[in-house]
Amino acid sequence: MKNFGIACSDFFREEIRNDYLVPAAMKRAWACQLDLLKELLRVCDKYNLKCWADYGTLLGAVRHKGYIPWDDDIDMVMLREDYDKLVEIADKELKHPYFLQTIYSDKHYNHRHAQLRNSDTAAIPEGDFRRKYNQGIFVDIFILDSYPKAIKYSYRMVRKVKLYRVLLKLAIRLMNLLPDGLYQRWRLDSKMFRKYENVLRKNRLEDTEFVAAISFNFRQKIRDKAWYAETLWVDFEHMKMPVPIGYDRILTLDFGPDYMTPVQAPTLHGGLIFDTEKSYKLLRKELRHGKMK
Repeated sequence: MKNFGIACSDFFREEIRNDYLVPAAMKRAWACQLDLLKELLRVCDKYNLKCWADYGTLLGAVRHKGYIPWDDDIDMVMLREDYDKLVEIADKELKHPYFLQTIYSDKHYNHRHAQLRNSDTAAIPEGDFRRKYNQGIFVDIFILDSYPKAIKYSYRMVRKVKLYRVLLKLAIRLMNLLPDGLYQRWRLDSKMFRKYENVLRKNRLEDTEFVAAISFNFRQKIRDKAWYAETLWVDFEHMKMPVPIGYDRILTLDFGPDYMTPVQAPTLHGGLIFDTEKSYKLLRKELRHGKMK
């Protein structure tokens, strides 16, 4: 069994957290995700890039000093400039089995944020085993873009983002129908995505007080950039997790003033079939042929 750098064998045992049973299989998936996180933090430290826990991972870090017991992934967030640098140096810094998955690096991937994957493992959405994108266990990396102070400019930006999102979806569908030769020649999806991102890059961080994960969802709540002015390191399982200094304001905005009271909720990803011993390619083949044990 792969230990992903975790020396304590007790970590892999099932346990009850907040009256919720965390099975051993989930603990193994967590171990792989923590290894991915270490690799992400290594690269960020080398290039002086900032990243922070966000969404359920930020809540888990503050409230549980680790995973929320019913969570199945790690969510990180970066400012646009640092995120772009990470994408730029990914091929040089991340070696197999680590893979930074974006629309640019995986032709079958259609999300507007990145995922750092372990290609020797599997995290396959139930009923989605016929898709060809890399489906290794992952860490989500979301982007915080600058948000205009003036309402009229924010309205214009969101309107353009909506337009380019529609065009991007059409380009992705078209590209997925083409043979590899024509796909590599045209790459309409990545060209359209670059235009989509350029709309978001037009707003400079120094010209505004606000940020939001607009590329993920333009209905995202707007945050004060001052909440990310400093980084705190808090306990998260057996390691340290970077969180923004304004974590209390962020968690209150996302989960309400009672965020320290556990409330079980479904994960964003829904059902995932995890396997830390088999690659997604092998597991996907077994699922297609009904050979999974």
